Amino acid sequence: MTAVSAVPGALYGVIAAQFSSEEESFPRNIRPTLAAVQLSLRSMKLDVDVLEIQDSGYGIVFGNKKLNGKITLEKMTPGLTTMYVKVRSKTREASVERAIIELVRTKLERMNTKQRFLFAGYHNLRTRPDVKTARLGWYRPSAELDTHRNGKSTWFRLKLPSGKTAYLKSGMVTVAKK
Repeated sequence: MTAVSAVPGALYGVIAAQFSSEEESFPRNIRPTLAAVQLSLRSMKLDVDVLEIQDSGYGIVFGNKKLNGKITLEKMTPGLTTMYVKVRSKTREASVERAIIELVRTKLERMNTKQRFLFAGYHNLRTRPDVKTARLGWYRPSAELDTHRNGKSTWFRLKLPSGKTAYLKSGMVTVAKK
């Protein structure tokens, strides 16, 4: 009876690990931490595909043909940023999550505190299909984004890391799934 009752608990542990993420706090402002994330991902042959402005920080989506990932940067205080990393292929990739955290830590130790995220090559994400609406974040046009278009509109819908919907102009999308 004891062995049978242990199986559901072990199964729960495996399932819970699949949906959890690595977490780390850095004694740095959120802006240089965001720059360190960008540099770290690029050094791993990844890049920030979507950067969402959130209430207390940023949501980041990245990936390539083998991995998909999500990072949340949360501003705890002006000098403390917490990072949550979740990477998946077919299953959770905890070793890649840990590698990203360690790379960010190394970059932060070596970089200038005034360094910022490089927005060159990124385009705006909007709250509605209109260039005059508020910006929700940015996207990299060469990224493969899971977008949806309504009818013949020139705007695409994109789901952000927070679950909100953003809009991007179709003329700026070079690679997108419809």
